[in-house]
Amino acid sequence: MSDANRAARPLPPRWMPIGEEPELCSAGKWWDVIRAVEAVGQRAIEILDEGDEPVGPVIVDHEGPEPRLYFLVPVGTAARWEEPGTVALGKTCHVVVPSADSTSPPGAHWYVFPRGPRSLTRPDALRRALSQARRERRGPAEEAIS
Repeated sequence: MSDANRAARPLPPRWMPIGEEPELCSAGKWWDVIRAVEAVGQRAIEILDEGDEPVGPVIVDHEGPEPRLYFLVPVGTAARWEEPGTVALGKTCHVVVPSADSTSPPGAHWYVFPRGPRSLTRPDALRRALSQARRERRGPAEEAIS
């Protein structure tokens, strides 16, 4: 790796796996995780970007029946998280964390690479963005039925 490439990407946080393989990591120590379906999560990221709200690390996993995004948020978020269509993962949960080199398929990889050791997505901003993204996806007709 050239010096220019090393300078372009921040140093990986201490919790990131070393080497080429992903690791099963405990949530609730360095971060909690909010899981959302990929389409809603991608739109939420766009909404956060439009509002100049920083987006922390996001993992994408295309395995299973529907691709998912995993937003890393501050510890304690999962205990008080309530947002339809999402799953909060905190203490007693584990997440497959890609290595620093995993930025494209196959397998789980970084959708948004960590910008620093404490660069996590703010829970309130994420909740608003996911809620808006979900409403947009459902459309006005479905929203009226609910």
